[in-house]
Amino acid sequence: MHTKLIKFNQTKVGKILIGDNILLLETIGRKSNKIRKTPLTYVQIDDGYLVAASYGGRDKTPDWFYNIDNQNVRVFVNKEYQNVKPSVVKTDDKEKYWSLLTAVYPTFNLYRSKTDRDIPLVKLITEQV
Repeated sequence: MHTKLIKFNQTKVGKILIGDNILLLETIGRKSNKIRKTPLTYVQIDDGYLVAASYGGRDKTPDWFYNIDNQNVRVFVNKEYQNVKPSVVKTDDKEKYWSLLTAVYPTFNLYRSKTDRDIPLVKLITEQV
């Protein structure tokens, strides 16, 4: 019996499983030096995209968050790759940005309630080429 593997490489499967507003974050692993691709729920902001390092409400911060220090970060969204510069949202601005994310994906409220960890929010600022 042959089983066909579905590669979760962009929004087609993401839309079925989670909904719209899924991007693919591409980073270089800080230890492995390999390309790492992570599907994330996002909200569009003026200068790019906003994502949460929620990891489903786990007490551990996801590995991709530590990989964004690398200079080679890009996203695949709306059928194209874009280079981005990550910027962690400051504590004073977090509630404003959380409201944007929970409007798109209310399950973020559940994730926040499951952990005592301060979940980082990250702006992925689109680089002008």
